[in-house]
Amino acid sequence: MRTPDMDTTLVTEVVGEAKPAAALEREGTLTVLVGADVGATYKLTRAVTELGRSPDCAIPLTDDSVSRVHARILQVGDHYELEDAGSTNGTLVAETQAKGRVRLHDGARVQLGHTLLRFALQDQIDQQASRQIYEMSVRDGLTGVYNRRYLEERVVSEFAFAERHHTTLCVLMCDIDYFKNVNDRHGHHAGDHVLREVGLRLQSSVRTEDVLARYGGEEFAIIARSIDVSGARQFAERVRSIIARTPVKWDQIEIPVTISVGVAHNHSGGSATKASTLVAAADAALYTAKRGGRNRVELAVSPGRYSGTEESSESRAIRDTQKGDGGHEAHGPRDRVTHAVVQPVSAAKLTRTNTTPLKVPERKPKR
Repeated sequence: MRTPDMDTTLVTEVVGEAKPAAALEREGTLTVLVGADVGATYKLTRAVTELGRSPDCAIPLTDDSVSRVHARILQVGDHYELEDAGSTNGTLVAETQAKGRVRLHDGARVQLGHTLLRFALQDQIDQQASRQIYEMSVRDGLTGVYNRRYLEERVVSEFAFAERHHTTLCVLMCDIDYFKNVNDRHGHHAGDHVLREVGLRLQSSVRTEDVLARYGGEEFAIIARSIDVSGARQFAERVRSIIARTPVKWDQIEIPVTISVGVAHNHSGGSATKASTLVAAADAALYTAKRGGRNRVELAVSPGRYSGTEESSESRAIRDTQKGDGGHEAHGPRDRVTHAVVQPVSAAKLTRTNTTPLKVPERKPKR
């Protein structure tokens, strides 16, 4: 039997401070719909905002079909106008070629090369919601660092930038040693805590311009630009030592944690020709570090020798079958010997001991 209360909506009055007029003012924004960094939102706060491939542009776009300075957006009174800057491929507004200045209306789609953006007028609440949605799409929910999708997009754009400007780029693949034993001995809540703590330590060890992401499971990846081969090796060794230096505290116990690191540099030996090759080389170097005793750094001498997908999947499959090996003796005598052997060493010693060329299995030609 229904009661009168079930059909009645409670009416409440919300009393709060009045929002200042500035908080309700709407500003122009551009959100990436198609292209690198999907979901990223840019505020149009300048009188003139330049868009293009050049890193000097207020809105830099990683797209080879976009000119260095492709278009400009001008704030004219209470509205915004767009003009093409003499780009090679032109600019489309609402699927129409932009000629002269074109007024932008709320919701208009703007296409530069292969990159599609949406223009919108947003107040502070809208902008905050857009930022939160974007962060949720690119961040790992457990550790707070970037997720694999974001990393895979960024490594492509960073590699293209390095190729175009002849700069250096390296990728570090880091894997927590014997992580399965942490879950088996202390439970998955402890394992999650270790992952969060490792993420925090890695984040504190990288520069603002570096990209740290959780690649999957207990594996993290770092993209670092403008570091030479020797510096990349030293950077990886510093990252390794930061993790190994202090056990992770959990429920009144201390859990020893170490990582193995594989490094691939675009100027090391045979240069990589694409981003996936550089990642595959770092992944193969990581497997070699695991096989060589763990808690160590291994440098891929010739990243160009790795084939992008085949080597990566092969090394990952082999490593996955060996995760947790050592069983309950993982933190026993065998592990202590490994730690004693791989205490922090100088860059010169690392060059002699940890940079042997990684062997790629030869494949017989098909008949």
